[in-house]
Amino acid sequence: MADILQATLDQNRNKYLVLLQELIRCDTSVIGHGIDGGRELKGQEMLAEQIRKMGGVPEFFEVKEDVIQKGIKEHGEGNPGHNYTDRPNLLGTFRGSGGGRSIILNGHVDTMPYGNRDLWNFDPFSGAEVDGRILGLGSTDMKGGLMAALGAVDLVKSSGLTLKGDVYFQSVIDEEGGGNGTLAFAVQGCQADAAVVCEPTDLHLQVGHMGFLFYTFSFRGKAIHSGRKWEGENAIDYAIKLIARLYELEHRWLMNYKHPLMPPPTLNVGEIHGGEAGSTVPPNCQFKICVHYYPGLTKEIIESDILKEVRLLEASEPWLQENPVEIEMYQEGKPYEINVEHPLVQTAESVLPEGKIITASPAGNDARLLQNIAGIPTIVFGPGQPKDAHSINESIGVEDYLTAIRVYANLLVKWCGVDS
Repeated sequence: MADILQATLDQNRNKYLVLLQELIRCDTSVIGHGIDGGRELKGQEMLAEQIRKMGGVPEFFEVKEDVIQKGIKEHGEGNPGHNYTDRPNLLGTFRGSGGGRSIILNGHVDTMPYGNRDLWNFDPFSGAEVDGRILGLGSTDMKGGLMAALGAVDLVKSSGLTLKGDVYFQSVIDEEGGGNGTLAFAVQGCQADAAVVCEPTDLHLQVGHMGFLFYTFSFRGKAIHSGRKWEGENAIDYAIKLIARLYELEHRWLMNYKHPLMPPPTLNVGEIHGGEAGSTVPPNCQFKICVHYYPGLTKEIIESDILKEVRLLEASEPWLQENPVEIEMYQEGKPYEINVEHPLVQTAESVLPEGKIITASPAGNDARLLQNIAGIPTIVFGPGQPKDAHSINESIGVEDYLTAIRVYANLLVKWCGVDS
């Protein structure tokens, strides 16, 4: 059957390239990380039309705030207060003949904004094929994977094969805002025997990803003219002292925490604000961090380590004993991992391109939501190199995209089964 699929892919090569180009030309960027909305509707409508042409049933689902609040309350996942106007999730259902295993193909249609247009060498919504690559915003992250998944369903059908198991195509919104689109599907009870998140993995098979925690640390100082700085309390200085302690903590994590597929926990200081003028001892300072940690560790372990450093700093500084550091954890995503012996992993590994291996991701994605909340065994696999995501002049290799279509199609055949 692999030969049949490859022959059909060769015959339909141009069709699948045109579909990806059409999707890239749809502006589906989020606005304000999804808080202020997004432009996903045109892309969702284009995908829905393709689902109809392929014999599937497309359905739009509004993402609602009460569902996100349920995710936050019951699972510690979700980002509140986003604008969902004209931003529906899309589900495409392709019914099998019966008796086979079902599967979800999941991807996000939203992209980050293109940023400064002057830095791009081409139109961010170009979709042109140049030197073996398809150009445009979202081509790697992750319209290539999303369209390859839908193309695989078409490839199986165009090859004259009938799947036994059902295939559910999920095109979700707001992933760039933290994953609320897939969260809505998971909280509302989507079910299947397996799921594939089609994020760019350079065609490697990912069986886990790290979790993430975002914290804000706020310091109160005592303002005074810098000419008499010794009579003030410098909030920036206290923040710097804690930052130094946190980086020492990260080094200890490096030495003490090990995982076979993922790096030790990392801690990034990504934002800092403080002070009022160069001539004034700063009365305030605030910085934000993101911590990534692997499965097997817990939020409680990470928080305990961080709080210990905060308390040790406070104990050494009389001012902080009376004006303690304010700490807020404002966003989190849990880690995820699937056993490499799971039948889904074994099946996926059997159809991987030559030279591609089982690995894991240092960054999070929607796989955690499908497996941790919906209880669906989940893997991550897709075309494109992760380093190209969110980049100026984003593009994806044509052959990588077509290879992903073939791999997805072979996975569907092996997992769902086909009528003889």
